[in-house]
This record gives sequence, structure tokens and C-alpha cells, in this order.
Amino acid sequence: TKIRALLKPEVARRIDPDLDALLEAEGLAMRPGPRPRIHAYVAEDLRQAIKACRKVVLYHRNRVTRRLGQRKVCPYGFLHGNRHYLVALNLRNNTNDYRLYSLPNIEKVELTNEPFERNPDFSLEEFARRSFGVFQEPTGSFDVAWRFLPTAAPDARDFLFHPEQTTEDQPDGSLIVRFHAAGALEMAWHLYKWGKEVEVLEPKHLAHMCHKNRTDWPGLP
Repeated sequence: TKIRALLKPEVARRIDPDLDALLEAEGLAMRPGPRPRIHAYVAEDLRQAIKACRKVVLYHRNRVTRRLGQRKVCPYGFLHGNRHYLVALNLRNNTNDYRLYSLPNIEKVELTNEPFERNPDFSLEEFARRSFGVFQEPTGSFDVAWRFLPTAAPDARDFLFHPEQTTEDQPDGSLIVRFHAAGALEMAWHLYKWGKEVEVLEPKHLAHMCHKNRTDWPGLP
């Protein structure tokens, strides 16, 4: 605890997830529940390509059309969530933007001998902070405000919903959580667990998605 207090905030924020990964690797912790199926050889080939800064050809099956397509990309890293994704620089049609490719839908990876130079201005951590979960709408991020009822406020205080969130204790015992991010659908999935114990103050489109589906649960997340 004393060492943690001396660390820079950006370093301290990474300790908990790093410790979780270490405990799992040592067999001291398990992560129960559903998880996406990912081919081990796909993850390993991408890992090697990321470390070596080598372009790869992805054989990626579209989740909607189910068609298998090919993409040559520069792999930058992974985002883990409800569904795990590869973050890669798309080289098609000179678009030069960063795209997400669902790992369970990548059936094969071809490592090329073409090197690429990583963009020094790109930060995987900053890229991840742009969203609540993994998905990022093309329209960008938005201001978010949730109000947890007094009965749920103590539990909500124990959650880190977003690395840059702020909290406001209200006179009636409720708690307002604010942050700026994308990913309305993943927010709705999470808020569903809180049932009628949470109210979406903003944005309006998220409130519309959530409020009609709220219910009473026998427990809180």
C-alpha cells in the first residue's frame, strides 16, 4: 500500500489488471462465466506479429454476412471484453484508420515479411479509454451520467465504470457517475444488471434503450 501511494496515477491504475493477469497465469485465480472461443494459433500468430511489427493478412468472417474476407493490416494490440478484438491499422483503400476485428471471427492469420513502423502517437490505453467496453460508434463518444439510487449507491461506489469517471454524492444518498465515452450498446448491457436501481440522466438515446427494459432483480452486480 505504501509503494502504491508513491506511484504515479497512470501507473497505479495499471496495477490491478496486471495483478489479475498474474494471478490467473499462476493458477491462483479463475475467471468463470461465458467467454469467446478463440483459436490459440490465431492469438499466438498475432502476438508475434505485434511484437515484431510485421504486417499480417487476416482471414476474417463477417458476423452479419458470414462471408470470409481478407484484410492486410498492421496489428497494434488486443482489447478484451464481452468479445475480444484485435486493434489494427487498416491498409485498405489508403484509409489509414484503426479498426477492430473480432478475434473469434479470425479463422487464419498469414504473417508477411513486410515490416511496419508503429505510429508513436498511438496509445492502446488511450484508444481503449474512448469506449465504455470495446465497441466504438463511428459517431464518436458522448457525455454520460448515471444516477444510482440510495439502495445501490454503496455497491456502485465499488465499481470503476470508466478510468476517467467522476462521482457526485447526492443529499438523498444517491450517487451520480459521470464520464465521457462511446459504446452505448455495451453500456445498456451492463446497466441492465442494475435493474431499476439506476437511472440514465444522459445521453437521451441511452436512456431510451435502458429505461423500458429495467426490472427488479433480487441482487445487485
